[in-house]
Amino acid sequence: MTLALLLGFYACEDENVEPGLEIRQISRLYVSFEEYGTSDERADTTIRMIQSADSSVFVFRESHVSQVQGGGPIYFSPFAKTIFQASVNSEETSNELDTVIAAVSVQQTGLLNNAGNGIRSRYYNKVRGFVYHAATRSLLVVNGAGADAGIYVVDNPSSTGNQKQPYKKLLNPDLDMWGAAYQNDRLFTAKISAPAGLYMFQNLTTMSVRASDSVATLNPARILQIEDASINLRGLSYDTIKNVMAIAEMGDGTTVGSGRILIFENFSDLIQGTAEVIRPSRVITGPNTGLISPVDVAIDMRASGVYLYVADRAAKKVSRFRYTDDGNVEPDEVIDTSDLGYGETPVGLALDARDDSTVGR
Repeated sequence: MTLALLLGFYACEDENVEPGLEIRQISRLYVSFEEYGTSDERADTTIRMIQSADSSVFVFRESHVSQVQGGGPIYFSPFAKTIFQASVNSEETSNELDTVIAAVSVQQTGLLNNAGNGIRSRYYNKVRGFVYHAATRSLLVVNGAGADAGIYVVDNPSSTGNQKQPYKKLLNPDLDMWGAAYQNDRLFTAKISAPAGLYMFQNLTTMSVRASDSVATLNPARILQIEDASINLRGLSYDTIKNVMAIAEMGDGTTVGSGRILIFENFSDLIQGTAEVIRPSRVITGPNTGLISPVDVAIDMRASGVYLYVADRAAKKVSRFRYTDDGNVEPDEVIDTSDLGYGETPVGLALDARDDSTVGR
């Protein structure tokens, strides 16, 4: 086994990929894969990268194995220059909960290196989303269900050790949540209990906690029900430049076309209004879409960005649509991951898409 494999990394070590690439001209899609296990011949894959994700060549370029026992939700922060990946913690893939959050540093070329042993705490047992708060250098971790459901605030997450306990534990075991999106001290998660919709939380980094145990009760500032949505809502992506929110909704698990991507235009107007029920502006769904159980979505947030990416767990596909698409449309590009062997079930997306329009975001 090579040194690279012992370090938990294997990739097409091509530092000449896109020579002269400017940091503000980037389009990389990182895909989290659910499978976990090891082999005497080859380490598993938990992350694959598509570079450039907006080009006519839509293929995986590199592979990586992080510190988690099977990939779950994944998130990239350009401020921390780090990818954070949760463990899948699926009953199908693990007998014991894996409470590690992988911290993977991103080189300028997009290649990945594991940072230490990851972020470890018993509280990270049902992680369903992340956001990074640059002003306080804090990672907000959405733990989506169970007795430890809530949002945990982790200080300086790029500097990892064997333990990285949250300095704030904002708890509410009655909340069932998935995904995370952030804008102006407002954090959004999918509400996956009836009636399905969105939770909106505010001012989490400044919320007071008890000095004795760093705990506070987490309550949403608003609950927005989504018309005709099921409790199968999953990942979400908020493009604050184009003011568009997209949410993945799993279908029945077997029927092609039963999955949906809900798209909300002028999203800031919806959350500033008084309505308790919101409806999507457009819905990407139908047999031509190929969607069965989409679990995550990512919008290209550049002003010039036109694409929306979808990870489908049941179809075992990563698809690229236009964010303006509507109805029963075919994807612009598709990668079938069913024959990859080492990591074939995509369950999370992290898009690094930057140019001058995204500076400071």
